[in-house]
Amino acid sequence: MTIIEHRSSTVEKHPLAMPSMVSIEMWERFSFYGMQAILAYYLYSQADGLGMEKPQATALVGAYGAFLYLCTFAGGWIGDRLLGAERTLLGGAGLLVLGHLSLALLPGYAGLTPGLLLIALGSGLLKTAAVTILGQSYPAASARRDAAFQIFYLGINIGALLGPLLTGWLAARHGFHAGFAAAAGLMVLGVVVYLVLRPRLLATCVLTQPTQPLDPRRAALLIGGAVLAVLTVVALLALGILSAGQLAAAFLALTIAMAVFLFGQMLLSPAVSAPERQRVLAFLPLFLASTTYWALQAQIYGVLAVYSDVRLDRTIGNLEVPAAWTQSLNPFYILAFSLPLAWLWVRLGQRGPTSATKMGGGVIIAGSSMLLMLPFVGGGENSTPFLALAAAIGLLSLGEMLIGPVGMASTALHAPRAFATRFSALYFLTLAIGTSLAGTLSTFYDAASPSSERAYFLAVAAGAVLIGVVCLTTSRALRR
Repeated sequence: MTIIEHRSSTVEKHPLAMPSMVSIEMWERFSFYGMQAILAYYLYSQADGLGMEKPQATALVGAYGAFLYLCTFAGGWIGDRLLGAERTLLGGAGLLVLGHLSLALLPGYAGLTPGLLLIALGSGLLKTAAVTILGQSYPAASARRDAAFQIFYLGINIGALLGPLLTGWLAARHGFHAGFAAAAGLMVLGVVVYLVLRPRLLATCVLTQPTQPLDPRRAALLIGGAVLAVLTVVALLALGILSAGQLAAAFLALTIAMAVFLFGQMLLSPAVSAPERQRVLAFLPLFLASTTYWALQAQIYGVLAVYSDVRLDRTIGNLEVPAAWTQSLNPFYILAFSLPLAWLWVRLGQRGPTSATKMGGGVIIAGSSMLLMLPFVGGGENSTPFLALAAAIGLLSLGEMLIGPVGMASTALHAPRAFATRFSALYFLTLAIGTSLAGTLSTFYDAASPSSERAYFLAVAAGAVLIGVVCLTTSRALRR
């Protein structure tokens, strides 16, 4: 495939923005998922970690994930009002490097606190800007736009697959800070590759300036207020006034309130027509399905990460697999399922299931994955076969293929014209709500108590399956 900048040609070529964005997003995901794979272990390890209680560690992972997805809103605002998308992307990349270096070089909470804050903000800025630049680099009717985003999604999952393998191995052999250092090195490599491509990219990129510039004094006031709010939360955590579990619950309440406000604003706005209002209502079951799924998927980095550490038999032949490697199973399955499912939807054509049916069914499939853990409740160390967890994550990943791509596509289809950009933010809110919900739920998981463990898996599975059924029936009723 020839990749060049836009030029007059009888054959449409991919712009340089495609390999640039795919490259930096792949390296960002490589470093991000590599860091996240060992984060929970670092938080609760008594030997060379921070020694937190396991429920508080998984709750903090959930709160951190919710904060990261909320930072995507900051990324969109900074790109539109302050820096322009390209400089926002570059700034986000720089923050990510600093965050990973903080975790790698500074011990204890001195490295953890600024590290997670910088990574969350940097990822929010880079992720939003990369999608914006890639989308704006193609004409609206370009046949290559979908192919570009498929390659972009492929890069994300390659990074997510390989990151935990490298950092998990290094953390097991040489300690957590070696794993964090690898994540930092990968992000530095991603930035270097981007800087090499950047001069040619700037010659064709139209998003180097903000589209809706904001008065600098007002911008300084808003940014100062946001920084003060974040520092206040950090101080409350440091003083013990606010626990990690309470922080996850606070993010859950905040993200739900934001979603209610956005839906209410659209349903009550005179700028939204009656047919558009009906489409917004029809999106509610899809929003619920997406939120539920991401709460399930986040278990991989919280409860199931703990489970992999304390319960799973990770011996394969003479090799003991690091617990962090189980977090590469999800992207592995995504890569394996993508082509067969794409072929199936094309083959079925108009006979295929609706978006609501796919998403409701996806939640039911993903929720059922928790039931596979029930036969092994209350076991001792190394008591659960590796294939049992692999099968559970396989079902979770199959559910993702029915929810993630469909949810993103449905967001555009249901958006009112006057709220197109803000409606797209609802998709990121499903990730923020789901991740914070997973952190809150994880505080009820106790691997040392068979009854508690059984109740947890049963409640999560039953709740997800019930929500999936509700989404299916409600969507059909709204269509009628």
